[in-house]
Amino acid sequence: MASKRDIKKKIKSDTDELIEDAFIESINGDKKEAEKMDGIIDEIIDYRYDLLSRVSNHPRENRAKVKEHFNAIRTDLSAKNTDYKKKIGRIG
Repeated sequence: MASKRDIKKKIKSDTDELIEDAFIESINGDKKEAEKMDGIIDEIIDYRYDLLSRVSNHPRENRAKVKEHFNAIRTDLSAKNTDYKKKIGRIG
């Protein structure tokens, strides 16, 4: 099982990449596109804090529940990354 530090690094790097892509799109787009991207950036930042909070507040009962909790976080991160990439308009 990966450490909490590794999972937090993954969350931060993935969300940083999404924020960077959205920022580039807002710079290259018109005013309407910039406002849309600003909203998406705010969503990504809120989502990032939510995930980091979930990592820090994991269950401490038994190993199976902890593993299940972190697997759910990884799955959620992967799914949301795909959704945000589609919203931003950069598939990759």
